Amino acid sequence: MKKVAILIPSYKPKEYLERCLLSLEKQTLPKNQFCVYICLNGPQQPYEKYILNILNEIDFTYKYLYINRIGVSNARNKLLDFSKEEFIAFVDDDDLVSENYLQNLLDVSTDKYIGIANIYYFRTDIKYLEKNYIGSDFRKLNNIEIVKVKTRRYFSSSCAKIIHRSMIGKTRFDINLKNGEDSLFMAMISKDITAICKTTIDTCYYVCKRSGSSQSRKRGFYSKILTTIYLLKAYIKLFLIKEYDKAFIFTRILATIKKFIKDV
Repeated sequence: MKKVAILIPSYKPKEYLERCLLSLEKQTLPKNQFCVYICLNGPQQPYEKYILNILNEIDFTYKYLYINRIGVSNARNKLLDFSKEEFIAFVDDDDLVSENYLQNLLDVSTDKYIGIANIYYFRTDIKYLEKNYIGSDFRKLNNIEIVKVKTRRYFSSSCAKIIHRSMIGKTRFDINLKNGEDSLFMAMISKDITAICKTTIDTCYYVCKRSGSSQSRKRGFYSKILTTIYLLKAYIKLFLIKEYDKAFIFTRILATIKKFIKDV
């Protein structure tokens, strides 16, 4: 029986966390096949009380962890160490997933293949969806894609997919980064990924566009320069390691430069 750990970092959560957890409560996957791990980071109260009150009304298996150090990457790393299940699914606390999300992803995921879902943006209600730049590639991909360059956009986020724990191994998110950490993490584990497998088109990960989210926070020019240099150094190191796909890593280098130019 395949089992999956859903890892959710949370910082000063609001009502959107309850919405996220309810979407997991409605999963078609039997509840004995997944466990939700939540890591509150930063201020403990009143947020811990709020989270535990929600969890008291939930039927799925969960485990709660608190750390005072702020940071999505650090929280995800703690949850990776804390969880034990064979498969991993990263979910942000303000996002939603379709009811068939876990079941359909598990059906196509193995220790060599990563299952991916369709992706949309939404603001307040998933009745009103917007195109997502990663999800726009979903229809174009074959059911199984071996060439990483074709699926490079799906390597820019750790969400909207299920990853076998053996692919991750001892790799962890870089806590020195506040932007680009997902892309670097996925690039680092790419050498152990044989292929990307699509689910059905109605298997969806819904990314919330909201003010105050980590995606919407503006960074200063100096911060952007430092981040870009840091990422380029990291990708060049990977490029020089023979186990990595050179063409794919080169696309990560180009994407980092392109993003910097666009931002400034």
